[in-house]
Amino acid sequence: MNRRDFLAATAGAAAIGEAAAAPIATTRAWEIGPPGAYATMRLIADRPVTMGPDDVLVKVSHSALAARDLGIARGWFLVDKPPELVPLSEGVGEVVATGERVRRLSAGERVTCVHFAGWVDGPWSPSYYAVDIGNTVDGWLAEHAVLPSSGVVALPDEVDDETAATLAGSGITAWQALMEIARVKPGETVLSLGTGGVSTWGVMLALASGARVAVTSSSDDKLARMRQLGATITVNYRTTPNWGEVIFDATGGRGVDVVLENVGRETLDQSLLACGNNARVIMIGTAPLPEQLPKMPGFYIKNIMLKAISNGSRRMLADMVRAVAANDIQAIVDRRFTFDRVPDAFNYMASSSRFGKVLIRHV
Repeated sequence: MNRRDFLAATAGAAAIGEAAAAPIATTRAWEIGPPGAYATMRLIADRPVTMGPDDVLVKVSHSALAARDLGIARGWFLVDKPPELVPLSEGVGEVVATGERVRRLSAGERVTCVHFAGWVDGPWSPSYYAVDIGNTVDGWLAEHAVLPSSGVVALPDEVDDETAATLAGSGITAWQALMEIARVKPGETVLSLGTGGVSTWGVMLALASGARVAVTSSSDDKLARMRQLGATITVNYRTTPNWGEVIFDATGGRGVDVVLENVGRETLDQSLLACGNNARVIMIGTAPLPEQLPKMPGFYIKNIMLKAISNGSRRMLADMVRAVAANDIQAIVDRRFTFDRVPDAFNYMASSSRFGKVLIRHV
């Protein structure tokens, strides 16, 4: 999406629905403030609350940070955002009130919301950026969040709040990659790069599907934790630059069947070297283009599929919620911060220390 289309989509989002009375007038919320540093984020004590007829008002219990939230707060994500934007695309809470046209949800339900709130089902369209929670419309980093009901999914008791807070970004991205696109099968091998939110969710979902898992990281301690989760092949990419060949050999020369390419084109060649015949490589990371273009070894000979994805739809999120509940899967949480320590949470997220998700406790 180019800058002109993006700005047009954002303007369209602001015009959706007519203002309606909310049961509360104001709420405490964090705004991103001027771009440049997380210290410029600002806590607003009495931010006005305005609902539309298709919105729900949610009392937030937890929110979670994703990699894109760092870029949004720093002004690096597509285009600069207004300093009044409330960030974060992942969260969970209880419905307090619903707009007059909302029939699918009721007060008292625990909910989360897919961050492309207009993507209910069907194929992806860049038009969904028009209502992108925490990016083109306000997100979860408030005591009360106003969310478009089109993207909201009710939660069963079996899914705890901390797990639910990670589903709409990291969780659904891994779900779409593995279940919707790659359609991973028992006995296949899934390679996941890194140990962040998407990767830890990818490992757990792959294992629940009966697949083997390989993981790369620059930290031996993090690789040991991945083995505790169930990964059987782990490689330190810093001490083993040819990690793609090493992983290929570790599979007995069969190669991996699926790659969660969580970094981007910078690591693509090594990912392809790890692949077996007919492997599926799902592009998730968006690291800057390296100085030397990828050579894409084996791309044609092995008949490798390369597919980019963008998060997921409400239907995918609902499917994942049912699977998480049925399999008693819980999110991997690295650290929790209180609502008044949001800049600290962003700084920690930006470090290389985390393993899994970083959460904000709102209550």
